[in-house]
Amino acid sequence: MALTINRDLDHYVDQELRTLPVAAAKRIFKGALVGLASTGHAQPLLAGNPFAGIAYEEMDNTTGAAGAVSVRVYTAGDFGHTLTGAAIGSVGRPVFASADDTLTFNGAGNTYVGTVQDVPATGQIILRIDPFGRRIKTVTHAVEDLAAGADISTRAIHSFEAEGWIVSARVINQGVAATGINDANTCVVNVTVDSGTVVTKVFDTANVFPAPNTDLSMGNLTTVRVSTSEVMAVSVTNGATANPGPFLIEVDYV
Repeated sequence: MALTINRDLDHYVDQELRTLPVAAAKRIFKGALVGLASTGHAQPLLAGNPFAGIAYEEMDNTTGAAGAVSVRVYTAGDFGHTLTGAAIGSVGRPVFASADDTLTFNGAGNTYVGTVQDVPATGQIILRIDPFGRRIKTVTHAVEDLAAGADISTRAIHSFEAEGWIVSARVINQGVAATGINDANTCVVNVTVDSGTVVTKVFDTANVFPAPNTDLSMGNLTTVRVSTSEVMAVSVTNGATANPGPFLIEVDYV
């Protein structure tokens, strides 16, 4: 319904700090990476949690119900942190967290938290935080329902408009149960860019193709940095009886 009178809206000038209710039985320490529980409450970050920011203060709710106390978190800014393997070539690289005190370049199963702005020393970074992954872009490609044993040799799906970093890749089943995939008849999904292989996922008896309407990470990436105008491509190689059905390939990058 359209407005018929004037109204006042709350205007939050400070974009750096936000106050979040803390999950039940959780203690958040100052400087912790803060994640969101499935209830939406703040908690010490666990791998895979949505990233909410960095704790401005300690808040102890170990004996309280959900929301009994609140914690202030930084939702913008640059922060110094240790990161094993960081070097000058890491500037601009996406950063992930596996716990409330641990950063990593490995995105598989972990939480994207921001990008490297500077490397003042080996293994030390300046992290620009990015709560809720606002900078992430996603390339989505629909693979048609290939017949058993049918392949896609190499199919271009995206051209990068600028230099960037690939964050993760996954396969999403579009609602039809895969059939005929086993150790003798694998389904191999491969993502490449001009500079090399990004990730390869082999589906067989042990590594089961995702069930209808579910997704599955393709795992650790090999090539993560891309240059302007590099082209990303996919290939699918199916054994004689392998039929994954229609599925999506999604690749995230910043």
